[in-house]
Amino acid sequence: MPLRKRINLKIFIPVSLITTLALLLFSQSQTETLVILGVYLATLINLFLLLSVINKIVEIGTATEPVDYSKLRLALVFLAKMLVLFLALTIGVHFTGKRIIIPLLNYVIQIFVLGVSFKRSN
Repeated sequence: MPLRKRINLKIFIPVSLITTLALLLFSQSQTETLVILGVYLATLINLFLLLSVINKIVEIGTATEPVDYSKLRLALVFLAKMLVLFLALTIGVHFTGKRIIIPLLNYVIQIFVLGVSFKRSN
């Protein structure tokens, strides 16, 4: 089963939104709210780019026949994933300072939410 189809979106989306909305209660200004939402969006992009890289690596590793893939494209997707997260956190630090811990905590929670929302395959 492809990795993207293994994510149970009926679990991932509501739990992800609930945890983000819960952390929005800790924001003290509109700027902090926008930073939390921006880092949340970057987190989602980061997670799905990570899934695409892992899916390709698993496909290559489990193939019985040679798989056509570009190492450069795989590396660029991985770099884009890291760049998105780095830029979001850098901009977040610029606007919120030490309160960046709230979006960073949301990032960690989203990783666990993604793990919980995986459909188990036989």
